[in-house]
Amino acid sequence: MFREALRLRRCLLPANGFYEWRGTQRKRPYWLTPGEGASLFFAAIWEAYPVQEQVWLSTAVITQSAASQRRPLILDEAGQAAWLDPATPLHALQALLASEPAALRERVLANMVNDPKLNGPECLTPG
Repeated sequence: MFREALRLRRCLLPANGFYEWRGTQRKRPYWLTPGEGASLFFAAIWEAYPVQEQVWLSTAVITQSAASQRRPLILDEAGQAAWLDPATPLHALQALLASEPAALRERVLANMVNDPKLNGPECLTPG
């Protein structure tokens, strides 16, 4: 299933940042962002699932190994073009997965981001 999606249904997911938890005993949330005014584009694949009378769309973000955990594969402009081009061979896609992770700004956040009832800008309060 994923092999076919990787070959035929690649997409990009735009983002302005993402969370990463770090620490050994008590993990702390970090907010990772690109430079000022820039956006991130995550490599992803998509799938369509027919359920009764509807079609459900699903995406999965492609990740790459980072120093301590997996991170979304963040693509620059050339990587975005290659990822979206159906003619890009599999070995070129694998090279993207092995590419150096993007340089990001990191900010420690308050632990309120861990509260599932909160889903607003207050989650980005520095810690």
